[in-house]
Amino acid sequence: MGLKIRYQKRSHGVTWKSGYVYNFKYTAYENDPSPITIFLNEISGIHQNTGHQHRYIQCINLTYVPRKDRKRFIKTWKDQLQKTKSVKLTWNKVKSNFPYIQLGIRRYMTKPAYYIRNAREIPIEDWEKEVVGSLIKDFSKTIKRKLASRLKSMFAGKRK
Repeated sequence: MGLKIRYQKRSHGVTWKSGYVYNFKYTAYENDPSPITIFLNEISGIHQNTGHQHRYIQCINLTYVPRKDRKRFIKTWKDQLQKTKSVKLTWNKVKSNFPYIQLGIRRYMTKPAYYIRNAREIPIEDWEKEVVGSLIKDFSKTIKRKLASRLKSMFAGKRK
């Protein structure tokens, strides 16, 4: 069995649809225990070459996106989604149309099931309110520092 990519998934009491905003509690968090995310896809199965098992969802965690870009992205994406309801938000679409969002892409493990709790879809009309409410949470500086540290060590000849 190869890897399967799904743009719609039913789990944790919610139907996850690509391009829609969700909030949940994540117990295996590094920085953000309650992310506000835009669901991209679900990847499951066993990789044919490596034999590794994949069981995760990929999302854009808006708290890792710089504050100035969050509201702008939500407004732009909301307008696109309302014009055509069946739009899939994919990695290629993010890279080409919204390159400033790439730092916010995260993977969340779906097994064991207790990793994700209290998942809920945020209605489209509440997206901007939720994003403005999340402006106090900003992990974008943390990510930029980590990247700068890696680049510095790479140019200095050290590996981390």
